[in-house]
Amino acid sequence: MEGQDKHARAPQGFARKYRLGDNKNYRYVYRRGKSYPSRNLVLIYLKGREQKFGFSVSSKVGNAVTRNRIRRCMREDVRLMRTRLKCGKYIFIARPALKSVPHAELTREMHALLARAKLMKEDM
Repeated sequence: MEGQDKHARAPQGFARKYRLGDNKNYRYVYRRGKSYPSRNLVLIYLKGREQKFGFSVSSKVGNAVTRNRIRRCMREDVRLMRTRLKCGKYIFIARPALKSVPHAELTREMHALLARAKLMKEDM
């Protein structure tokens, strides 16, 4: 095990079990969920037994590189906040103005949006 640390960390990725999955699940949450808009994001939440997250970034936001960067940023923010969130199905929708927003501001806006929707466990 040359060159590897003995105390290597476990993978920090966004696990598949937390993903919303196919189009059928997205449509269900869109139809039944409650919407919480903000300046650059829209959150759609549906109460449920387990946590599932989906991210929607349309082509109006920018080219593929921009959309994937925004999606990665949102996924990372949710990964770090996941333990403090209530159970349910979440969809985060990016608005076109989000392409010029830095990651730190996106994080603050996601946190404020979740707090306003009372989806943080501290708000119970």
